[in-house]
Amino acid sequence: MEFFRVTNWDQYQHYKDRDPAWIKLYARLLDDYAFATLPDTTKWHLVGIFLLASKQGNRIPGDARWVQKKIAARTRVDLNALLAAGFIEEDASTPLQGCAPPAIPEKEQERREEQTLLSAGADPCVGDENGFEEFWKAYPTDPLMSKKKTRGEWERLNAADRAAAIQTVPAFRELCASRVNYRPVHAWRFLAERRFDGFMQPPPIDAQRIAEAKDRADRLLRRGKYAERYE
Repeated sequence: MEFFRVTNWDQYQHYKDRDPAWIKLYARLLDDYAFATLPDTTKWHLVGIFLLASKQGNRIPGDARWVQKKIAARTRVDLNALLAAGFIEEDASTPLQGCAPPAIPEKEQERREEQTLLSAGADPCVGDENGFEEFWKAYPTDPLMSKKKTRGEWERLNAADRAAAIQTVPAFRELCASRVNYRPVHAWRFLAERRFDGFMQPPPIDAQRIAEAKDRADRLLRRGKYAERYE
């Protein structure tokens, strides 16, 4: 083979336009008979080839020595065994002219998008009608958190949930400060998993309503089991 590719690559590929790229590896692979019959070394060579495919656009030179070097394998890579098992297939497609554009890291992509907004005369911090910027500035963010992904989750919340998220950030910050070496949960997860619900203050106890309910229960108890229908 001059080139080969991973079969059914779409089920493994994830976020193909990001750097570093990553793939989805399902546990059901352990139940695959063809995978089970491979030699142990070849099984893990296959995992390395999955990772290599994510960097090569799923078009890999059919040079076993080159593949062995790229996946840092210590033993020979048996491409024929993987081909026979159906995990890889020959890629006879014509490559596009030139090189594919490099993947853009997520943070760099966000920076470019913000620069585009600014160059167009639009300040992303002005006119914060739904309160996202207020939330983002208050939340204990770090450089690894994606503002774009968090904004997308914010847009899914209704007005009441957005207000609750903003209201509970100070309590969450206090929790983070009270725990040594505690890394705050990603902002989008704080929203998507409704972590803010746990920081909501319970409603104040209404002593009068409790007294009224107790009084009614006492009256029903004194009147007997059918008294409630006459209340």
